[in-house]
Amino acid sequence: MTDKRTDRATNTQTIMVGASQRPGTQLPCADGYDVQRRGSRVCAAVVDGAGHDEAVVRYAHVTPPVITHIGMTMGGLAALTTAGQMAHAYDMPPHASAVYARMEPGQPTAIQWIGDCRAYGWDGTVLTQWSTDQTMGEYLRRNGVAVELAEQHDNWSRTGLAQAGAAMCREAQIPETVRLALIVSDGVSDQVGHARMEALCRAHAADPQALADALTSAAEADAEGYRDDATVIVLAYVSAPTGAGGHRG
Repeated sequence: MTDKRTDRATNTQTIMVGASQRPGTQLPCADGYDVQRRGSRVCAAVVDGAGHDEAVVRYAHVTPPVITHIGMTMGGLAALTTAGQMAHAYDMPPHASAVYARMEPGQPTAIQWIGDCRAYGWDGTVLTQWSTDQTMGEYLRRNGVAVELAEQHDNWSRTGLAQAGAAMCREAQIPETVRLALIVSDGVSDQVGHARMEALCRAHAADPQALADALTSAAEADAEGYRDDATVIVLAYVSAPTGAGGHRG
């Protein structure tokens, strides 16, 4: 998906969006994503369900547009909290991680997340991870436990959308000078690797859709032959000629 629209407020910037999803080796796909526009503002969300049963898959598919629509008007915390309350409509609340991003010319890119979906920013030279995984592995690292032991607990998520609220959701702001942001499920971040992701940003930064496709294609199976669902949304500023306007693609 590629969507390009000139910022009507300044007529000098365009936010381009690329999105790609590649199901893993176990079907059906339990990742979901959505992008919503209003004027020059773009809101995007990725949700990663744990497991592949019917309730998890349904929940992961219906919540991303809820997050982007509520995020557009009330912000990311309200969006994640509302989506989290939806988990309790099931007999057994599905477990899912989520990440939300809002990009708008003249503003830093706001991100909110819960669980282990991630947000990155590419500044033209370096790819920086702006989110912090809410996993037991990361908790152990922050408390001085040996790296080798902490790595054994990276797949143990400490929280998810069903627990979303002000005390559990995390947020950060990517500076406006960072003109490309990524939000991804862990099927990308776990199975591509930071150095490879950075190289792909360097190669495809001018084409968000090509970058999104390259990132999901690069997700490889682990040592046991399992490859997780992989989803990525790329948000990027490009310069637009002064006087250009309207929808361009």
